Amino acid sequence: MQKRTFFIGDVHGCYDELIALIAHAGITDDDDIYFVWDLINKWPRSHAVVEYVMHRPNTYCVKGNHEFFTFFDVAHIDSLEWISESRKNWIKKEVPAYALATWGLDEYAEWLKSLPHIIEREDFIVVHAGLHPDYGLATPPELASMIRIHEWRPWYEYYTGDKPVIYGHWAAEWLRVRHNTIWLDTGCCFGGALTAYCLETGEFSQVRANKVYKEPAHWKYNSIS
Repeated sequence: MQKRTFFIGDVHGCYDELIALIAHAGITDDDDIYFVWDLINKWPRSHAVVEYVMHRPNTYCVKGNHEFFTFFDVAHIDSLEWISESRKNWIKKEVPAYALATWGLDEYAEWLKSLPHIIEREDFIVVHAGLHPDYGLATPPELASMIRIHEWRPWYEYYTGDKPVIYGHWAAEWLRVRHNTIWLDTGCCFGGALTAYCLETGEFSQVRANKVYKEPAHWKYNSIS
């Protein structure tokens, strides 16, 4: 069988659904998997997810906000001019909760911190949240891991690149393919689904969440099937 390339949306500790999705999509150890991240938090088995991803062959990851800010020194947040004051205040409030939720992940800290925030290949780009219109592939990690809106419009409406951008982060609605971008966060931790995309076939695969692990504040789910 020809080697394939898969992308998997935000896992957020949903280990059982991850293993089920890999089986459902027919992914083998010879296939490449790119995780758009947020592997951890929200919650239920973050350690098992990290352990699996670290040791699986042909596996690549970018940092998500739940990885980046877990190990972020909040004292530096005020020096980041590209982050708004309201977002800085949110980070200051949320980061201690991230650290608490990932208690016990210290043994994986160096690996988590070493991951890139953007991966560019010949045929695609992987990022957790998106590319800022003013920075493109030079988008700083703080933005690449959390951008959603730029000047009142979704960031992807500004994207004009030839390479598809595969990303996650924003489970406000559902699976979305727009402006040569593919948005894979379908809210598994909110009781939605975990989604995979195959580059070679253009096909999507999903498994439904086993339960609602975290009550969503602003989210709605719409299956691709």
